[in-house]
Amino acid sequence: MNDSEMAERFLEVIEDTILPMTKEAVREGHNIFGGAVLKSDDLSLVVAGTNRRGIDPTLHGEMVTIHNFFMGPNHPDPAETLFLATHEPCSMCLSALAWSGFRRIYFLFGYDETRDDFRMGDDLRILAEVFSTTVPTRSNSFFELVPIRSMLLDLQERGPFTARISKIKKSYKALSDLVLASAG
Repeated sequence: MNDSEMAERFLEVIEDTILPMTKEAVREGHNIFGGAVLKSDDLSLVVAGTNRRGIDPTLHGEMVTIHNFFMGPNHPDPAETLFLATHEPCSMCLSALAWSGFRRIYFLFGYDETRDDFRMGDDLRILAEVFSTTVPTRSNSFFELVPIRSMLLDLQERGPFTARISKIKKSYKALSDLVLASAG
């Protein structure tokens, strides 16, 4: 599968599976972050999850997705899957992904967007204050972390992807506004 087909599938999973779950979760008092696990050979959905921080502050979208994955019967080997995150995973989630054996992690929105556009800068603050960095390595012996937009750089026709990502971003910004308004 080429980068264009993979990006198309990732955006489809975000729009059709993760975003609807997240909309419901935000109405219940949780945050905007979500994830999914897909089989690497055919990109079929194995499991998805979204943030549940209203129950437990460690229940980030990636953590819920990892939990759902391992609770499922007969789940595939994590090394034979792709992990999809709506936002670049925080340090806790990166560690959990490494411990869990997910080797390829894709994300749509980076730390700067999470801070600037969604007005949630804790990821960068924790990275800076606890780990003395704001740029964790994206390729290491545990995993490769891939921005979905980087997959689109060499495409002749990026316009439809750009428009689609803008629409998704608008939805997440609206949800972020709800989260921030309820926080008070």
